[in-house]
Formats: sequence, structure tokens, C-alpha cells
Amino acid sequence: MSVDMMMVCNGRALVPATEHDYAIMRQTYRIGQVIKTETKRQADRSLQHHRLYFGGLIGLVKDYWEPQTGLVHPAEVRTAASFCHYLQSKGIALSPEQSQALQQDYLQRLTQKRAAKLINPMPASTAEIHRWIKIECGYYDVVRLPDGTIEKKAKSISFAKMTQAEFNEFYRAAFGVCWRFVLSRHFECEADAENAINRMLDMAA
Repeated sequence: MSVDMMMVCNGRALVPATEHDYAIMRQTYRIGQVIKTETKRQADRSLQHHRLYFGGLIGLVKDYWEPQTGLVHPAEVRTAASFCHYLQSKGIALSPEQSQALQQDYLQRLTQKRAAKLINPMPASTAEIHRWIKIECGYYDVVRLPDGTIEKKAKSISFAKMTQAEFNEFYRAAFGVCWRFVLSRHFECEADAENAINRMLDMAA
């Protein structure tokens, strides 16, 4: 297990650097338990930027996360598009805008119907959203398992694994993923979402 810690101002305690690290510690150890650790000085990187990702961006995504993601298979998306082409081949005139609207309406109805059957879906955790973001950003290694199947193993973005320049690039990609899949349905523009992220950090300070 690897977590990032920081020394607090009195110099007598180490505390989790982010909410993500805090969650890992709470899940692994009980309060008052004595643990042995090995410390390692990390590369200079902005802790505030690290918090912006875990406490701001992921925190905002958690607020707007909908348990409907993944309820429609990509093959069904392709089928909906093929059906619109089929209608056009039968002489039913559809503009590109009408075809797109028809596909979206069908897929949305299909998604809502399936989501309605979910009983008390569990909200996604910070760790689950974090892994999803890294996979969608392409920040993973491909591992072949003994049974021949392929698994995507998300890489670490810890202070030891990334420079500040690399983290800047990762954050831009992560924000793009969150905007496309979640935040664009709730904010008028990216600037509004970024302002909401900063407000979350201000409230947590």
C-alpha cells in the first residue's frame, strides 16, 4: 500500500496529503493503531494541484456521478446508428441532426429503463472514479492474465512516479475526460466547472 503524507505545522505528526490518501488509511488501519512506515522524500510537486485533482475534480464528479454509465453496450450504439441509415435507405428522409437526435433519444430511453431496475446502486468511491479516469486517459499498462484475457492496470500518479510537468499534462487529460462524460451535462462551459472545483477546495480549506 502506498499513500502520500505531509508533515503538519507543529512538526510532530504526519497526516494524509489528500482525501484519497485519508480514505485508504481509514480503510486499512484503526484509530490508535501503531504502524511502522518507511519515509521517502518526494520530488517537488504542487500539493495544492494534487488536492485540486482529488478533492476538487474527483469531488465534483462524485457529486454529479450517475449510475447509468455503462448500461448501454457500444454495439447497441452502433445498432442505433445503423437503424437510422436503414430508415434513410427506405426513403425516410433524415437530416444528420434528426438522425443524431433520434439515436440519442432511443439510447437515453434504453438507459433510463435499465437504470430504473437498479436497486439502491452504490455510489462510486474516490478510488473507483480515480481508476476510471486513468483508464479513460490511457494512463495504464496492458497485462495479459494466465487465462489469456487482457486487463488494463492503471498507473500510479503518486509524487514518486510523476513530475509536476507530467502531472500538469495528466490533470488536463483528466479534466477532459470528466467534462466529456459527466460535467458537460451539468455546466454550461468548462470555466463554470473549473470555478465549481475551486469553490469545493475553498469550502474544504
